[in-house]
Order: sequence, then C-alpha cells, then structure tokens
Amino acid sequence: MKVISVVIWSALSLAIMLAFNAPGNKGKSKTYYVNATTGNDENSGSSPTNAWKTLTKINAQVFQPGDIIRLKCNEFWEGQLVLQGSGTPNRPITLSSYGKGKKPIIDGKGKVDQIILLKNIEGWHIDNLELTNKAASVGNRTGILVTSLANELKQHFRFTNLYIHDIMGDYSFETKGKNTGGIGLIGGENTKFNDIIIENCEIGNINRVGIFTNLTKGNNAKRGNRPFTKLIIRNNKIHHCAGDGAIIRYAFQPIISHNLAYENHNGPENLVKHGVALWCRSTDEARFEYNEVHHTRGGMDGQAFDADLDSYRTVVQYNYSHDNEGGFMLVYGSSSESIVRYNLSVNDGVKGKHIFDFPVWTKPRGSGIFHNNTVVLPKDAAVVVADEALPTSVFYNNIFYQQGDGTLVTESEGETAQFINNAYYGFAKPSQIGDTAAILDKNLFIKTTNGIKVKSIGVDVKEVAKNYWLSPSEVNFKGKRIGVKNWGVGAFH
Repeated sequence: MKVISVVIWSALSLAIMLAFNAPGNKGKSKTYYVNATTGNDENSGSSPTNAWKTLTKINAQVFQPGDIIRLKCNEFWEGQLVLQGSGTPNRPITLSSYGKGKKPIIDGKGKVDQIILLKNIEGWHIDNLELTNKAASVGNRTGILVTSLANELKQHFRFTNLYIHDIMGDYSFETKGKNTGGIGLIGGENTKFNDIIIENCEIGNINRVGIFTNLTKGNNAKRGNRPFTKLIIRNNKIHHCAGDGAIIRYAFQPIISHNLAYENHNGPENLVKHGVALWCRSTDEARFEYNEVHHTRGGMDGQAFDADLDSYRTVVQYNYSHDNEGGFMLVYGSSSESIVRYNLSVNDGVKGKHIFDFPVWTKPRGSGIFHNNTVVLPKDAAVVVADEALPTSVFYNNIFYQQGDGTLVTESEGETAQFINNAYYGFAKPSQIGDTAAILDKNLFIKTTNGIKVKSIGVDVKEVAKNYWLSPSEVNFKGKRIGVKNWGVGAFH
C-alpha cells in the first residue's frame, strides 16, 4: 500500500510539472498599460481600455522575462518606480510608452532619491520617458539608478530616448556628490555589470553628473579585471551638468561616441570644485570618439576630456573640441599610455591656460602619444600647448596654429614632452623645444574669409588617408560642426 501511494504521488507530481512547463504556460509574457487619467488599479492592465492608474500598482508587480509596461503619452505621474523582476538578454522586460504625443512624465518633486530604481535586478529596457526631480536643497538624487552590491553578475540594460532633467543631486566633489545625477550604475566590491547601452538620451540641468558608473570599493577592480564590460554611451546630448557630463569608472573597453556635450561643469566652483565634460578613471582601453564637446566651464579642470587616475590606454580620437575654458585634454596622475589622435581643438583653454594638462602634483605623471591633431589656440589668452608634461609623452605629426600669445611648453623639473615632426604657425622659435623636424612653412597656412585653411602637408598622407571619410586636403572651421581634413585629422560627423 505504501509503495502504491508513492507511485501515485510521483505520477501526480510529474503531471503537475509537465502541465506547468507546457508550451502554452511556459514564459508567456504580458503587456501592461498605465494611464494616469482614465486608468484604475482594479483593472487588469491588459489593454489601453483596462489600464492601471498609479506607479504604486507597477511597484507591487514582480515582472517576468518578456513583460512590457507601457505608460500613456501626455500623462503625468508623481513619485518613484521601484521595479521588481528580472528579464534576460533574449527576453528583457521593457518599460516604455504608448500612444501619441509627449513622453510620459514621472516627477519626484524632490521627495524621492531615485525616479527609477533597479536594485538587484537585470535585463531591463527603459525607453521614451521624461524624468525630473527638482528640489530646494541638495540630496542623494538620481534619475535612474542601477545598483547591486552582491558578488554576482548583472547584465543587459538599455536606456534609450529618455529626457532626464532638473535632477537636484549633491554638489559635493566627494563620492556622495559624484554618485548623483542623471543615470548611474553602482556595484559592490565584487559586482560585475555587462552589456549596457545608454543611447539617444538628453540629460540636462543636472546636479551633479550626467552619466556615471562606480563601485562602493574599487580594491579588486585592477587592470585586467575591470567589472563593467560592454558599456556603450552614444548619440546622447549631455548639457548643463553642475559637475561632470560623464564619469566612466572601472570599465573594460567602454565606448563613448557621437555624443554632444556642452556647458558642463557649470556649477559654482567653490561647490563642485573640479569637473570635466567626458572622462574616465580606473579603466582599460576606454574609447572616446566622434564627440563634439564645447563650452565646458571653469579653470579648475574644465576640459573636454580626461584620462584620469589608473586609466590605461585611453583612446581619444576623431573629436571636435572647442571653447572649453579649461582646455582640451587632462592627462592625470597614474594614467598611462594614452593615445590622443585625429582631433580638432579650437579656442580651448582660455581659463585653464593650457590645451594638454599634466598636473605636476601627481606622480607618476600621465603619459601617452599625441599625434595627428590640429590645435588652434585662442586669440585672447596666453595658452600653453603641453603644460608640465615629461618625456614620457610624445607629440608628433600635429599642427599647432597660434592666434594669440600662447607658448608650446611649460617645463617640469627642467623637462618637457618630446616634440617630433610637428607643424607650427605663429610661435617664436619652436625649434627651442627640440623638434629638429619642425615644419615652419607659412605657406601651409592660408587665411580665408571662412576661417583658416591648412593645406595637406603630405607626410604619411597615403597611409593616414585610409582612416579618412573624405580625401585629405584641408581643415576649415568657424565655430561650427565641420568635416576635418588635413594631415592625419579624420572627418567629424
């Protein structure tokens, strides 16, 4: 009798398991609609006519892979979303919109820390929403925060077509301030994040940082073991951040491309202190390319780009940098083997008084190679090209065009960077910096009514032209987005 009971129970258990895993029951995703005006939380949420009403209803639901939550366009919610449930790379959970009109708005009214919080979950797409969180005083506020402090991998996040603005975070230059702003990802000492894309978003009027990644402790995130992988930040507009536009930390081969970043580091410098438009620290092989960065404010940093502490082989290429008050590029401290090439820098450095800055108070000094860039110094400021660089930095095949009273180098301990085979215009005795292959032919530089044209110099043009979108001929600029063509400078699109 006992044996028969066991057999019956085993058969029943098997039947239940097969029924649960049947094709019709396994992994069936649902779509939920939310309408702040006509919805009702007693509804099923399964259609626009049976929509839910509140964020509270969304927060109470544990979503499954493939589920979709749609907020009605032209609608407004006050409060916070604390999302539950995880998707997968093949079946992510999506939070987006439906209907025609303006993006759905979620406003924290300064009463919540995050507008959208994804804690200990993964596999989410968030798209086409407007998020804001004004407040009268500073606080630990972020538009979207992804966080997990566990020793595990969290992967597959997409943040697209978002408008995140007027987030009142913290001005502080310390971690508490740099962990507030638009979109942030924060892990624990051994957390790993993989497959993250932030794309086609506008992030503006932010205190303090537009986009950031960070860890609670970075002790184990050494070179060769960076925990943020497959991170892409592209086609975003990042502007009017009190501190930094984007801070990329602890990442392996992140790509920051085709972004427009302007008027960042615009907070009071006594509060925000130092800030840069787009920069990285403790990264391996970060790549900043095809970005336009302009009017970054301030003389305490205030550059367009920065390879900061423990950044290894940072590549800055094909960017258009102009009118950044602090300069074009900060190469800081223990950063090493930076590669800065094919960029156009125009009128940078009027407050910082340098184009490339290698701060003297840090050891070892930042190092790298800087080649095939075109640098046009401002008219109204005495700006130095390479400030306190050591011979571990090499400048070759660049064009330096002097419009004002600038200089090429500021020595450090009697040493400077190495200069090889560069073209100079408007500098007094550039041969004094030791560039025995200096190109000084004034006929290479022609002033026109449209600005300055630099003829192709012809050195390695055939080889370098492989990287061009157009044939190498000249560079034209007049404070606008342009195509760049000269000795090694690639096209900007």
